[in-house]
Parts: sequence; C-alpha cells; structure tokens
Amino acid sequence: MSGFQITCANRSTSGTIVRVGGQGWSLGVHEAIVKIMTGQLRLNILVGNKSFDVGVRGEANNAYLALEPDGQALHDFAELPSC
Repeated sequence: MSGFQITCANRSTSGTIVRVGGQGWSLGVHEAIVKIMTGQLRLNILVGNKSFDVGVRGEANNAYLALEPDGQALHDFAELPSC
C-alpha cells in the first residue's frame, strides 16, 4: 500500500471533485475510491497545519472521499487548486 498527499483537485461544472492529485500523480475520484476501499492506496491532505487521512464514505454510486475521522466531504474544501 502506498500513500500520497492530495494537493490539488479538478472539479466538474457543478463543483464536484472528479480528479485528485499531487506532485507527480493524479487519479480519477472513482479510481481513488476503489483503491482506498481495496487497501491499495492511502491518501492524506494537509488542512492548515494538520494532516488528515482521506477515507471513503457512502456506498456504490453515492461513495465520496472524506476526511477521517470526522467524515467531512473533500469537496467542501474550495481552497484546493486545480491540478
């Protein structure tokens, strides 16, 4: 299992995150969700001076990336620049 820090995100016109990325990497959200759920990938994000793990909340087509342990949806972070 490998881990990466999310430093950017691409959004759809409705504001939903469709890709996440960082230095030298980028994944579609669905691919990231599958890899997290199967234990193939760990993601984290730096908010202020604090690092949070990124997990998956919801099921099937309603699954989304969220900060752990509080469950705040990743798409709530408007300060993530585009990749």
